[in-house]
Order: sequence, then structure tokens, then C-alpha cells
Amino acid sequence: MASTLPDEWILDHASGAAPMAVRVLVGCAAELNPEIRKTVEMAEQIGHSVFTEESWRGAVPEPVENDVAWTAARRNDPVYPQALAQFGFEAGKAPWRSRLGGVQGRKINRLSEPGVDARLLNIQPGSSIPHHDHGGEELTLVLAGGFRDDAGSYHRGDVCYGEAGIEHRPVGLPGEPCICFAVSLGGYKFRNPLMSVAARLIT
Repeated sequence: MASTLPDEWILDHASGAAPMAVRVLVGCAAELNPEIRKTVEMAEQIGHSVFTEESWRGAVPEPVENDVAWTAARRNDPVYPQALAQFGFEAGKAPWRSRLGGVQGRKINRLSEPGVDARLLNIQPGSSIPHHDHGGEELTLVLAGGFRDDAGSYHRGDVCYGEAGIEHRPVGLPGEPCICFAVSLGGYKFRNPLMSVAARLIT
């Protein structure tokens, strides 16, 4: 797994061509990571100079000003960037709806669609998600705490990128729980068939 955000996803985010879940994840990463923000701003500048205003769709649809979720997004939340806060997530409210050992999960239905799975994950220090690979690309943004796998360690603002067939086992780092925003484009494939059943609780 690589600690990077591929340029093609940044370009698709800027043009509006990426799935909504990816567009929100890239928007969150740009809020937290200065290097990603610079690349996103450059992609948007290039897009506006090349395409007409009508064909350049923009990154994320304009929120409704009187929407309750958007009101929450306007606050400076210590965990959730505005791109996620607009869907009603706040640090003071635990969104978790499932648990497997030391890992809790919450599917974000408003961002999921056929072939695209969007999740929030909470990994306790020392706990892990079982060994798995993916049917397609996976983007995982760290919102709080951190985790490690065989490729390295990831902290707030880092994006762990994996391609189909690349296996890893995320383990929560010592300290505060690791909260991640993960988008899978093709689903999860667990090494242990029994874990494939159990892990549906969190993935």
C-alpha cells in the first residue's frame, strides 16, 4: 500500500468525474494535507483554463444553505473535515453501528453506490482489520490517530492507496483510536474465508 493519492483521482475529483465517495475523500484530504491541497488547487486551475464553465462540473455539489447537515459542516470539527461534516458527522457523536473485536464500522449509504463502498472505521490501538486485498482500488484517509501495515505508517491527513490484489492488514497505532474514511472500488477479499463472513459487520 502506498501513502499517496494518485494524480488521476485528483483530476477526476476536480472535474467531477470521480464517484461522489472519492470526490468527498479527496476534498477531505485537501483540507487536512497541504501537499494534496496544492495538487488539487493546481488541477482545478488547469481544468478551468481548459474547459468551458458548462463542461467543468466542479468537485462537490453546492450544499443547501438551510440544511441541518450543512450547518454542522460549517463548524470547525476536530475530526471530520467539512466535506464529511456536511453529511452530519461530528466528533462528539459516535457514528458506529457495527463492531468486530477492536474495530468498529459505519457504512455511509449516501456515498455508496454499485461498485463503490464508503465506510468510516474506528480501529483501537493494537487492533487490526484481518488480512485482505481488494477487487479494485482502495483509498483510506486517516482522520484521527493512525495505523500501520507492511508498507508503513499512516497518520492524520495521510492517504493509504492500494490497488487490486495488494494485500494488507491495518493495525491501529498506540495512542488514540484510529478513525479512517475508506472508499473501496470493487469490494474486499479476505484471506480467511470465515473472516469474509464476520468482516461484513465492519466492511
